[in-house]
Amino acid sequence: MHFKFLFLILALATSCLPLANANADNQGNTIHIAVIDDVPSTTMAVRLLETAYARLGLSMQTLVSPSRRALLMADTGQLDGDLFRIEAVASDYPNLLKVDYPLLEGGLYAVIRNPHAQKLPEPGDKPLKVAVRRGVIIAEKTAEALGMEPIHTESYEQIRTLLEWGRVDLALVSDIEGLSPLATGDWSQFSILPEPVTRFTLHHYLNRKHASLAEKLADELAEMDKEGLKARLRKLTLSEQKDGEW
Repeated sequence: MHFKFLFLILALATSCLPLANANADNQGNTIHIAVIDDVPSTTMAVRLLETAYARLGLSMQTLVSPSRRALLMADTGQLDGDLFRIEAVASDYPNLLKVDYPLLEGGLYAVIRNPHAQKLPEPGDKPLKVAVRRGVIIAEKTAEALGMEPIHTESYEQIRTLLEWGRVDLALVSDIEGLSPLATGDWSQFSILPEPVTRFTLHHYLNRKHASLAEKLADELAEMDKEGLKARLRKLTLSEQKDGEW
């Protein structure tokens, strides 16, 4: 099943390649993008952008990097861009240019250690301790805006462990287009509030030297959405989401 999906996607992408660029691998035809790893939405975003760039006769290579370092490298031009960000984060980096078509939509959900909780716990004399995945800046900023003390982790498994051991009061976990660690059964012992604490839109960002490319890429992403290609890529990525995978 996965092979059929991949064959279809590659066929669609390569059918739109200019012949002169189809096999180009020199640096001028390669876009280098920073990504954070171990996040299901990264997989989908990379697939979307690889296809969009291929339709423009370009290849995309990714470099896994810590979140803020990735932003800095894209802003200074060491890399061509950053995979995706919320606008509130990217606005702090003057040389990053938003590709003006939404890449992914998401929500940030509260996971409460108390399995019977139906709302966010009330703060006491001390700030509530909330586990957040390091590099997921929307979670970090939301925790701070709510007056909570963010406890940074390196993985969602660590977040779950902190909840189990009672080291934190809650966690903030993203669900992006249905792609989320919360989709597995490992979180059933906790209470996941049904409404997100906040909603957000992720855009792809390029260094300003690629201003003309940003416009073309926005048009390509819109066309892919219209063709239903984004929906097929989402379906493929969702089908790969397994217990413990993310």
